[in-house]
Amino acid sequence: MILDIIASTEPSRSTRRTWRVTTAVRIFAIALVIGRAMSSDGLSRLGVLIMLLGLVAALASLVEGVGTEAISRWVPLAEALLVGVVVAAELSRDEAILLYLAVPPLAAGIRRGWLSATNAFLLSTAAVLVAGRLSSDPPSMDVLQSASFWLVTGLGIGVLAGVQTRSIRDLEMRQAPYVATHQLMSQLHDLTSRGEVGLDSIKLATELVARLHEGTGAAGVAVYGHAWGLPLVQLAGHGDTTSLASHAIGANHAHQSEVLVIGLRGAGHQLGSVVLRKPGGWTDLDRSAAQTVADEFALRLDTAVLFDEVRRLATAEERKRIAREMHDGVAQELVALGYIVDEIASVSDEAETQELADNLRGEISRIVAEIRYSILDLRHHVADHRLSGALADYVHQVTQDMDLRVNLVLDESGPSLPPRTESELLRVAQEAIGNVRKHARADNLWVTLVSDGSTLLLEVEDDGVGNAQPKDRHWGLQSMQERAAGIEASLDVTSRVGGGTIVRLQSPPLTTAATTKENA
Repeated sequence: MILDIIASTEPSRSTRRTWRVTTAVRIFAIALVIGRAMSSDGLSRLGVLIMLLGLVAALASLVEGVGTEAISRWVPLAEALLVGVVVAAELSRDEAILLYLAVPPLAAGIRRGWLSATNAFLLSTAAVLVAGRLSSDPPSMDVLQSASFWLVTGLGIGVLAGVQTRSIRDLEMRQAPYVATHQLMSQLHDLTSRGEVGLDSIKLATELVARLHEGTGAAGVAVYGHAWGLPLVQLAGHGDTTSLASHAIGANHAHQSEVLVIGLRGAGHQLGSVVLRKPGGWTDLDRSAAQTVADEFALRLDTAVLFDEVRRLATAEERKRIAREMHDGVAQELVALGYIVDEIASVSDEAETQELADNLRGEISRIVAEIRYSILDLRHHVADHRLSGALADYVHQVTQDMDLRVNLVLDESGPSLPPRTESELLRVAQEAIGNVRKHARADNLWVTLVSDGSTLLLEVEDDGVGNAQPKDRHWGLQSMQERAAGIEASLDVTSRVGGGTIVRLQSPPLTTAATTKENA
């Protein structure tokens, strides 16, 4: 939508080039009229009409150069009508000015195509005939023939130019969205490289909440986004926000003077809402201050949300591509290598060779299984804003062939989280569960997710060997820390009482959420 608007309003290189050509045609035709008038000593008589033609030419070029598309499309017809009337005023006295009749259809053909050239020709012809008939001194047949010659000449060249430039205009229309995209990405690159714009929706929403809390003294503040449709998405919050979501979606409530709802309007659409609760009610000054802050952040937040969506789609496509490459490339080659090991084992009776082949076959099977788990990680995603469902499905697929008891506690009673937050939580959970699968040698796995509007908590706990410390050239813990920081959350990896490890991600401020587990 945005690219279509930009493509339709931003002049392309082809449009600017045709504008220069039509402007040059008009200037050349005016010069030719002046030259012919001077050679026939008629410049003094035609001076006023030549000035009028120059004025018409200047206005036509100006409107085509700076006017909107809706206005520019009427330029050929207006120019044809005005030129026909001006030229017809001198048809009976001098033919020097007749050649300018060829300009409107010619310029229309270059600019708009053969159909526009034909319309300009017909309108100029009608203007000449009507103005000549109404004149007190009607033109002779010879003059009309000369006028017809220049009109037909302009039509012929205009139609030819329109046909020749049609392929260029079609190519320009097909490329227009990509040209607009390139312009946007270039501007985005320049702004972000200079650090002049922030495009992190989570950080912006968190900053908005902080500004509103500090500026108005509201006890509860929540920013809700409608950009992804229903269910409502809570971008950030402060204090107890569990009861604020219903206000954001316009549910029927008894009048509450302590609740203030402010709409966030982005670039031409409703982005979301800010809901604030202040004990004691709102004064006009506080309302005005809250509205000012919300208006300041609206467009910035809308841009960040759009950028998040573009980034999410690009990341998802890249993850799918990598998964395909892994499946069709290295995984298949390892399977083929396993066949070679089987062939070696079949042609040798030596015990040592058989043992080496068995060990190698086991290692290849382990690596192939790890690659398949990695492919599962890459392809698994959150659908329809149900993180709990995606998490439960992932745990089931990863642990179905393991002797591991799984305990799931999933509470998504609050508003849906932003897609980026959901994705990062899933990736952190995948990494933590993968570590349990590969290293912990645990008997039990506990996975807890709480997202109730006031608490965001993800916890992965096991009763394995523990000692989850960063290792050289292993980036799992660091990547989890980076993902948590990207959604304004903290991540702690601690030892579990009785053995094992606890990976806990939580968003500040943390509302105490008691989670009871059985010690195994």
